[in-house]
This record gives sequence, structure tokens and C-alpha cells, in this order.
Amino acid sequence: MKLENIKTPDLNIPLFEAAPGQFWCILGQNRSGIDSFFSLLSIDHAKIPGTEICLPKDMGIFSFAGQQEVFEQELKSDDTDFMDRLDPGTPARAFIHDPDQYTDMICAFGMDHVLEQGYRQLSTGQTRKLLLLSRISSGSQWLLIQSPFDGLDKAGCRQLDMALDHCRGCGMGILAFVYDPGDIPAGATHIAVIENGHMPFKGSRQEILPRLFELQGQANFSADINDLKPVKKTFSENALPGETPQTTELLRLEDGHAGYSGKPVFSHLNLCVAPGDHTLISGPNGCGKSTLLQVITGDHPACYRNSLWLFGIRRGTGESIWDLKKRMGIVSTDFHRNYRVAGSVLDCVMSGLYDTIGIYRRPGPEDEKKAMAWLERTSLSDKADSPFRTLSYADQRLALIARALIKLPDLLVLDEPTHGLDRANRNAVLDFLGQVAMEKLSTILYVSHREDEFRDFFVSHIRMGN
Repeated sequence: MKLENIKTPDLNIPLFEAAPGQFWCILGQNRSGIDSFFSLLSIDHAKIPGTEICLPKDMGIFSFAGQQEVFEQELKSDDTDFMDRLDPGTPARAFIHDPDQYTDMICAFGMDHVLEQGYRQLSTGQTRKLLLLSRISSGSQWLLIQSPFDGLDKAGCRQLDMALDHCRGCGMGILAFVYDPGDIPAGATHIAVIENGHMPFKGSRQEILPRLFELQGQANFSADINDLKPVKKTFSENALPGETPQTTELLRLEDGHAGYSGKPVFSHLNLCVAPGDHTLISGPNGCGKSTLLQVITGDHPACYRNSLWLFGIRRGTGESIWDLKKRMGIVSTDFHRNYRVAGSVLDCVMSGLYDTIGIYRRPGPEDEKKAMAWLERTSLSDKADSPFRTLSYADQRLALIARALIKLPDLLVLDEPTHGLDRANRNAVLDFLGQVAMEKLSTILYVSHREDEFRDFFVSHIRMGN
């Protein structure tokens, strides 16, 4: 693999070479040019004058965009409307080329027990591991992987490290793109750093690791929280029809349970969240964390089969989910995948005020002003008029975080919201959530695998899968 004299509007790289059997980690912050470099390697591109690009023909590519393509293909083939149950999707086994040949690796990934399940029955972490197995088993001699550890629990990260080391030992070349120095794979033999479109240093792991302290991240969320704070109503002013105004609970779940096709995902779960009970939810991939949040937000049919109260209202008693969602802000991988409408970044953020995916009414000047303040806060103001779907995955995620926070809802439901973000942006999001918690503007329900996201403003920690 050789790229020479790369000069594009956001890249200036004189030379990059990688040999078979090498394991390169490409490290860069969001908007550093790292995503452009990934795209240069992963998609068909026109000839760049004066540039020499020599790439392997059989590259196995794993990317956020590729995950989205699989998800949308699964939506197209969803036969739930013609069945008397949820369509589980394509069997996991079908994604792996000759699974009998890769039994050891499938077991190493902890995926042997889910091969007969459908794609839509898998957790986010499990789908990532499945698609990685699909690329590894395709016979490619090179792997190109974007943010490999996002969505994986600690065991999954260790499994992936061992699997990639095994692949390198078999002579495969690997390029893993990461946004955080803490995510550098254990088996990486070489490291290249991208900064402001340049590659200031690259070389062996032993040579580059000591120099990484030179990289300094700057938080993007710089505005004062008071610039964005709406006037909060009291609970009685915010009451919905049928709600008991004196309730102090935002959420109560008694003996909670959910599953797919008769197979339980979690059961016997009790959860009570009052205002200010900022709650962290952790646990291994597949234990039901995302499913739990879907039950709470009304995006899983089990919400009607559970003893579940939201804002004092028992689910299944004729309440409107849209009225309930007015008091929620939601960011999740599932919501991100489903945000597929045409519209600008500004429209995306403003849609949080209307609880819609997309804009279906003419926004007022105050709404636009508030949304622009959030775009300034997330360093996306220069992309306000850009189509949302043309943004990088990380910038899309920042826009969705701004969308969830624009109304500072009573209950802020965040399912691994920092996917695809570098350390500076991740810390900026968490620092802002700390401010939200301190000023009692919203109550946070937060799912994460990353221990560096376990902040002291969480007053409860639910460990699922035990």
C-alpha cells in the first residue's frame, strides 16, 4: 500500500506506506482530516493530479457508513408487517463466510451463542463484532477499520485485540482508525498521527508512543450553560392529562422484562428515577441495556407489557407517547441510524424542539437563534446549512446531542452518545452533562461501556447482565 503526494482541500500528506503483516493505528481528532484519509482509502475516487495511490484490491472495510448500509438493507427486507411477530432479520450466521472455518474466532468474539439470531435481535456491540467477523472471514488480505472499539464492552475489546493480533500473525495488513490515544490497539505495530490535514509523525509503536503527549485536545463546548438555558417549568405546570401533579418520580419500572421472539433479553429489573437521580447503566454487550432504554422511550413493544410509569403515568392507559416524549431528550445509535430524512444540520437541531425527525413546520426566529447557539457550542455553526447526512459520523453525533439538549428535557436518555467522538469532544460532552446535573436542568439516564465516562455526578449505577 502506497499513497504519495496526497493534496486535497483537507489533506496534505507527502507519503504513507504500509506493508503486509503490519498493523497501523491511524490516530486523529475529529475534523483533523482523519475521516478524509479513511475515505480516501475506502471508496472509489477520481484520480488526483500528481498523486500516486496504490491500494490493495481486496480490502475488507469496516466503517460507520457500512454499518448504516447494512441497517438500511435490513429495513428494506423487514417483513414484520406480514408476520404475526417481529421479523428478527437476516440470521447472524449468514454474514460470516464459511463460519465452520472460523469457529475459534467466532468463539473468541463471544458470538457463538447468537449465530442463529436475527441481525435486528443483536445489540449494537454484537452487530459491530458480527460485521467485523464478516470482513475478517471474507478472505481479504487487508483490513481497514474505523473506530473498532466503539460499542464494545471490556471483554469485547480484549477479544477484538486478540482477533486482530491473530489476523496480523496470519499475514494480514491492518489499518485501524481511532480518535482517542486510549483506543490504540494493543497489537498495533505502527502509529501515524493526523493533525490539521497533515501527518506530522509516523513510525513504529515504540518510536511514536512517547511523542503522543504533544497532542493537546481542546474542548469544543465552550459557551456558558446560561446562554442556552430555557425557562424551566415546575412539575405541576408541566403536568400532562391524567398525571398526578405531586409525583416526584420521573420513571418507575417494576419487575421489568423484555425480549425478542420469545427469547428474554433482561428480566426482573426494578428501576426508580426521581429528579436528580442521574443514573449510569453498564453491562456486557447483549445484556439488554439498549433494549431497556427502548422500553422506557416507547420504542419497544414491551413498554405496554411492563409495569412502567413515566412522569407519574402508567404506560398502556391511553396516554400519548408524543406528549411523554416532549419531556424527553434521546440520543442513541438506534435513533442515529433512523435519522435518515433530508434536511440541514440546523433543521436537525431545531427538530428537537418539536420532537420530530425532520422539520415539518416553519420555525420561528427564536428557534433558529437557539439552534445556532447550540451549533456554536458544538463547533458546527459553519455547517448549519449543510445536509445532515453529508456530515461525518462524529459530527452527526454532535448534532444529535445538540438536538437532544436544546430543550433541556426533564429526562435525558443517552445510549452511548459519544460514539465516534475524540477525547476532547467526549470530555466536553461529559463536562457539559456535569453542568446540567449541577444546575438541576435535566435528569440523566446514561448507558456506557467506557470507564473513563463514569463521572461523579452519577448518583446511581445499574450493572446489567449479573
